[in-house]
Amino acid sequence: MPVIAGVTAKQRIYDHFVHQIRSQELKTGQQLPTEKQIAQQFEVSRSTVQAVMARLALEGFVRRQAGQGTFAGRPQDDMNVRVNLDIHNIQSFENEMAVSGDHITYRLLSFSRSSVSSVIASKLSIDPATMVNTLHRLRFLGDDCIGSELRYFSPNIILDVSAHALENQGGHDLIEKGLGLKIGRIDAALRAVVASKEQSMQMNVAEGAPLLVRSHTLFSDDESIILHGESFYVEPFSFRYTATVRGT
Repeated sequence: MPVIAGVTAKQRIYDHFVHQIRSQELKTGQQLPTEKQIAQQFEVSRSTVQAVMARLALEGFVRRQAGQGTFAGRPQDDMNVRVNLDIHNIQSFENEMAVSGDHITYRLLSFSRSSVSSVIASKLSIDPATMVNTLHRLRFLGDDCIGSELRYFSPNIILDVSAHALENQGGHDLIEKGLGLKIGRIDAALRAVVASKEQSMQMNVAEGAPLLVRSHTLFSDDESIILHGESFYVEPFSFRYTATVRGT
């Protein structure tokens, strides 16, 4: 396999399978080679292949079935709009609010080990039967509840943080200061939903009120998954971001 200068092994493997799926050389539902075979083909470790497969699964290019293998997903189309964000310009929600002089506080609803849905399991690249540490908090600006957050931590993360940190630190601080991990990549998506009965009671909004949801998966520098989370925001909050354009 030829090596292109300046391109990492992970990126080469990722680009290879994205091209095969988009061009339909690998048709939807077709099984990919095993991780061992891919590692041998690209002369890399299996952990490198696992990291790439996790990213491909997260982005919908492949689907992984425990005990069966990895299968090509549907090729991405123009309805899926993706941008590359410069991580140096990305601030945590709490830091963005601090810039404008606002301070976010929290109310801890629960922190426990729990099972997760198949969707969350796929985001974390784990078996659906795996129990994970789940953090559920409300966010406040002054006396007003502005939303809630659910964070599902990878079972590979040793979560040794105090109750005080869980009740007072923002998500990025929990990871970088509390766990000593550096965030290397964030995959995020925005969507709109309506508030459920439970959310209406928790956040003091009408049942069926619009909520902005930010789903996000955080990766460390070595592409290991740290957590998958969902943040729910009530009106009138919005997001500003800086995007860098990648050449085609």
